[in-house]
Formats: sequence, structure tokens, C-alpha cells
Amino acid sequence: MAPSPRTRIELYFSSRFETKPQGIVCMPGRVVLLGEHVDHQGGRILAAPTPQGVYVAWGIRPDHRVRLHALNARGTDRFDPASPERSGRRWADLARGVFARFTQSGRRLPGLDLAVFGDLPANAGLASSAAYTAGIVKAVLDAIGEPLDPAELARHVAAVEHEWAGVSCGFMDPYVVAVAKPGDVVWLDNRTLTHETFALPAGTRLEHQDTGIARRLSETPYNERRRELAHALACLRELEPELTSLVDLTPDRFAPLADRLGDPYMRRARHVVMETDRVRRGVEALEAGDAAALGVLMHECHQSLSADFESSSPEIDEQVARLEAEEDVLGARLQGAGWGGSLAVLRKTRD
Repeated sequence: MAPSPRTRIELYFSSRFETKPQGIVCMPGRVVLLGEHVDHQGGRILAAPTPQGVYVAWGIRPDHRVRLHALNARGTDRFDPASPERSGRRWADLARGVFARFTQSGRRLPGLDLAVFGDLPANAGLASSAAYTAGIVKAVLDAIGEPLDPAELARHVAAVEHEWAGVSCGFMDPYVVAVAKPGDVVWLDNRTLTHETFALPAGTRLEHQDTGIARRLSETPYNERRRELAHALACLRELEPELTSLVDLTPDRFAPLADRLGDPYMRRARHVVMETDRVRRGVEALEAGDAAALGVLMHECHQSLSADFESSSPEIDEQVARLEAEEDVLGARLQGAGWGGSLAVLRKTRD
């Protein structure tokens, strides 16, 4: 039998550093049930953790250096945590960015040995980057004896992704991977960074399925969509100056304003408005244990991602259609930022 990921990273750390780790952190990935592309607009989402995750083993060094071994990347990095510089390797730069943010906050950090391994697929829309970065943040917090504040962690990770990886991500991924427990559905308000948890309806499970289309977020139109949404909001604020976010618009309130936006801005904004409403109805479905209603909302979400947000493709649309034709599938949709990655699938469980 193959060793568990936790055992594997413990053995890897010991072989690299010739001592046992002082601690091991695990951060899961996440699957978005509903709320796609409303998180970075300050909206509310529903997401759940994956069984797979990223494992970070750590130990304090006697000097003020950081040594990082990344098993998946088969790479090693060494740097001064007080003044890290860019290395040109994304996995290394994310770790360096974590230490840079801690240093900017005025913390004096010890030297650390870090070893990282993940069984979470990369570039699959499952928040592997957030899990990796959040895992390193948590390892540093454990090493200096500070508690984890999920809101602060989310801000830290989002800043590192933006400044060191060039991705204008929201707070959803790092917050969800920090708080979600197996079996949870996390409702997160991305404006207040507060959350509640729900259970899936009895007799269902939420899965993720690989589309077979890998993508790196920084190489997709993700940042372009962020700019389009910002333009749509600016146009609507000329009509309603008090409007602060697209997620504050109800479908009824948006309808008479939609024609004032040109294409593609109207469709991009319409997706955010309707998806915000789908999250509201999704909470009602979870509270009522209505699995069929959740499946319908997932279907509607995918149609919107395909037609309005244009983050899907004919190949992905076909995969979703095939899944929804299966007898035990209640709903399926592209999840994550899009343009490849993974599908979220809500299935009936077999007795």
C-alpha cells in the first residue's frame, strides 16, 4: 500500500533535512458549488473542500535562512526571509512572497526548513495555488506561535498572488481552504470575510471531474474579465452613483439598466447579477435539503458561464451535457476560474 500524503511529506522532509519536522500543515483544495466569479466582486459563494490537498512540513533552523524543497516541482530554493527577491520560478516566488509580506508587517521570522507535497492536481481549477500559498502561511504562523485568522490569511495570500504571480484573485480560495472541513459547504461573504457552514442534502455528494484541459490562470482571459466588470460597474455608477458593486444589484434592478451597457459588458455584468441571486437561492435549497433545486442552479450557472461570461468552450459544454445525462447526476458545471480545469458534479449517492 502506498504511504499517505502526510506520511510521504514527513519522510521526504526527514530525508532532505536529516531530522523530523516540527509540524505538518494540510490545506485542501476547493470545489465551487455556486458563486462563480462573484467572489472578486465582493459577493457571496458556496464552496466545499476537496479530499486532496497540499502538505507543508516545517522545522525551525538555527540561522535566518529559508530552505524549501518542493517535491512536485522537484525543485529546491534558498533565500533570506528578511529580503527575498524574485527567482523566476512561480512556486518559489509564491513562497518568497509569503515571507516578504510577513517581513513588511514588521514580524521578525526565524529561519525555516520547508518541504511541500500535494496530491491536488495543479492547473485544474481546484485552488491548488491558494492551498500551496496558504499552507506556507500557516506553517510560518505555527512556527512563530500565532493563531490562524482566516480573514487575515485570505488577505495575505491574495496579496502574494497579485504581487508575486500577477493574478488579481479574490479572497475566496484561501479563506475556504483555511476553514473548510470534510462534508462542509462553506457560505462565504467576500465583503465581510465571514462565513457559515451547511451540509449537502442527504443522499448526495459533490465531486470534481477533470476536463482534461490544463490552464494557468495568469495565461487566461481572467484578468481581462476583471477589467470588463470594472468597466461595467463604472458605467452603471454614472446612472446610480451610490452603487458600489455589481453584486448589490438584484435581477429586477439590473434589468432596466442592462441596455445602457454595450457588449460584452452587459453579459459580463449579467452573469455576476444572476449568479449572486443563484447563491441566495442555493442557500435556501441547502436549508431545505432540496438537492433537485441545487442541481438546477448548477445547470443555470454553467449556461451563464458559457454564454455570458465566456469562460467555457464547446468541448467543456459537451462534457457537462454528457454528465447531466447520467441518471445519478443532479447537476454539473464548469467550476473555478474557467477556460479548462475541473467540473463540479452533484450526484446522488448509491445506497
